[in-house]
Amino acid sequence: MDVIISTRGLTISKTYKDALTQKIHKLTRLLPTLIEAKIVLSKEKHRRTAALTLVGKRRNLRSEETAEDLAVAVDQAIAALTRQVRETKDRVRNHSKGRRTAPEAAAPAAAAAPTPGPDGDLVVRQVSAKPMSVEEAVEQFQLRRDPFLVFTNAGTDSVNVLYRRKGGGLGLIEPVP
Repeated sequence: MDVIISTRGLTISKTYKDALTQKIHKLTRLLPTLIEAKIVLSKEKHRRTAALTLVGKRRNLRSEETAEDLAVAVDQAIAALTRQVRETKDRVRNHSKGRRTAPEAAAPAAAAAPTPGPDGDLVVRQVSAKPMSVEEAVEQFQLRRDPFLVFTNAGTDSVNVLYRRKGGGLGLIEPVP
């Protein structure tokens, strides 16, 4: 697997590049169809961002994490990619087996699962609220296809939600002071 490491606004040593490459190569044991890994490390005022993209034969996996320390951001991004790789592998494994499960095995899982909403679909998603200005949040939001973006407003230090309106515009939810 090829590993491409690029940096923006900082320099890293060869030993750090080698350690990062070793961490990425551990993921190939979980999903051997990976072809390439692209790593972009960037530095802003008080933030370090690690954006990792894994290119596979059939799918691409991406993770982007921001923290005050570069090592923390890289570790969080690799943890997110590891989770994605495991979910992908489990999805492929479960798909090949079909939907045959024993009724005894399915009963405890159904009891632990939350009840679906009125439309029958329930999606549980954990997001980390990243500190950024509203303008930065709008830029990040327009790059993604998600229906909403949760972020910490750097000016007010409160959690805000940016969402797509039905008319095509954007909405912002801010807490009342």
